[in-house]
Amino acid sequence: MRKKSHVSLARFIVRNTDNEELKKHRYSFYIGSILPDIKPSFVYRKHEIDGTFPDLQERMKKMLERIPGKEKYTRRDICRMGEISHYLADYFTFPHNKEYPGSLKDHCTYEEELKQKLRTYLNTHEAKENLRPKKFFTSTESLFEFINRSHREYLDGKHGVKHDIESIVEVNHQALEGFFDLLKRKEHKKRYIDTTGKNLHHGAA
Repeated sequence: MRKKSHVSLARFIVRNTDNEELKKHRYSFYIGSILPDIKPSFVYRKHEIDGTFPDLQERMKKMLERIPGKEKYTRRDICRMGEISHYLADYFTFPHNKEYPGSLKDHCTYEEELKQKLRTYLNTHEAKENLRPKKFFTSTESLFEFINRSHREYLDGKHGVKHDIESIVEVNHQALEGFFDLLKRKEHKKRYIDTTGKNLHHGAA
């Protein structure tokens, strides 16, 4: 997607979340949402699910290990959330998939149309109303499986800008809210253990 598209999506996510830390550090989230497109690696590393998702999974696992125990997220944490949003959005943009048959020129034309229609859609009541209830993920593995399964279903669907927009918005919403929920639950678990000396799953140590 174009950088403006990523920012439009990031603003929509912030408007429709209950996470106060994300709202507080929203500008860091916006910056993170375009950061992968201005890094040197953008020149030689395609933002396709086969090429970058394994690395993204490792980064998310490390975040989950590092962040819990803090009452608040830093700007850097939220910026990294924006990067996650960026990659997820690109995975569900047809020209970023090997199945796309067009040329580089076609790719640019497609993303320009996507930019215009995504921005229009995100400013409608329909966009918010179409968001499904948040999913509950028991682990990062279940979250990653949701993303992979959603991508397989996306590739099996009817390709086009409308299909991309629906997939981009829904998967971003579910994945980011789910990841924040995993962080929150692990943080609460750590506080419980620190306070009581007991493990939530195994009772007394």
